[in-house]
Amino acid sequence: MYPKRRRIEQRFLRSNGKPNFSDRIYRSGLNLKLISTKPVYTLSQTAPILEAVKTILNNGFRRLPITMPDKTLIGFATATDLVNYFGGGEYFQIVVERHNGDLYSSLNEPVESIMNRQVVKSHLSESLTEVLEKMVMNNVGAVVVVDDEEKVEGIITERDILRHMAGKLVSKSVKEIMTRDVITASPENTLREAAETMINVGFRRLPIVSGSKLVGIVVATDIVKQFDIKVALEHSPRGSIYDIIKIPLSKFMVERVYTIHPDAKLGEAAALMKNRNVGALPVVENGELKGIITERDLIYDLVLESSK
Repeated sequence: MYPKRRRIEQRFLRSNGKPNFSDRIYRSGLNLKLISTKPVYTLSQTAPILEAVKTILNNGFRRLPITMPDKTLIGFATATDLVNYFGGGEYFQIVVERHNGDLYSSLNEPVESIMNRQVVKSHLSESLTEVLEKMVMNNVGAVVVVDDEEKVEGIITERDILRHMAGKLVSKSVKEIMTRDVITASPENTLREAAETMINVGFRRLPIVSGSKLVGIVVATDIVKQFDIKVALEHSPRGSIYDIIKIPLSKFMVERVYTIHPDAKLGEAAALMKNRNVGALPVVENGELKGIITERDLIYDLVLESSK
């Protein structure tokens, strides 16, 4: 099983309780304008959830800043929030109570109903170390960059940082930092079971195994895709979300999974993630799943001092 999200070990903290960053970060010379993703796609708080679904799927995003009409930042919506809404967590009650499980009606719910108002943000004047400190201490994968008027200027993700600093990874092997106890699912598990697992454990990836053999993977956006109208109607011509959440993972899991060997170096893992545009790699040896390594694992190893 996946453990709960990794907490920072005491040895990674200074006496003031803040992260003890590696000298590589202080020497990096990176600034927020250089590494932040632009252009940034935002949504109005009154935009329907359907628009969030389309924006995330069409652009390959995991998260969307939510703004007022003047682009002032007020919240954040992620693929995981959508998984929560479509059967994984407490937001599903909105679908049940306000929309009676009707797909079309539920997709017209305003995105503000599921957005997170506690946004981790940084200003353009802040340093990379300040941004990383916020990411590490808040255990988030992205920080929204705003100007002095709180208007969105960009977004910095773990992937952005890893892309610019992957060459600084040392020669550790994957097995030294991978998560060994991995929550998995079987192809017969339903979409709702997968969604609930993701929300309960706080991860957006679920390797699919048959016996001990890795046969596929489902990520949060794979679940979100099933609620795009065209795809959803293939599962339920009458437009019932209750039909959709019953479909087995075998119907939509990704069977071509990029994996890595436990003895591979971290630099190799970073390069593979970058080249294949994936945020995690199942760690496989002799066909068996041994663990998983994520962008966050690599970032933590890259930016935090391993000992003092």
